[in-house]
Amino acid sequence: MDQPKIARMLRLMKMLTANTTYSVDALAERLDTSRRTIYRYIETFREAGFVIKKSGNYIRLDKESPHFKDISQLVHFTEEEAVILKRAIESIDDTNLLKQNLKRKL
Repeated sequence: MDQPKIARMLRLMKMLTANTTYSVDALAERLDTSRRTIYRYIETFREAGFVIKKSGNYIRLDKESPHFKDISQLVHFTEEEAVILKRAIESIDDTNLLKQNLKRKL
């Protein structure tokens, strides 16, 4: 699988799990691809075990999908871990451009 395709699929997954609903047309437009490609990617997610929810013309990836929970656990921090990370980030010099990005992500 080529990198642009993987990047598009990951962007699609991110969009499908956001708190916004998208139609297939909107997804295709935002990802600069065809409706057919969107349907193929969605079918790939479904075959991989993700639960796809459809309401009218709108599609989303169910956050209760077993694999989604597995993925979210990879980036979930306990409160104690978050405090330690925040302290570590605060110790970084203010001139470091990555400091603000890290703070936002935490």
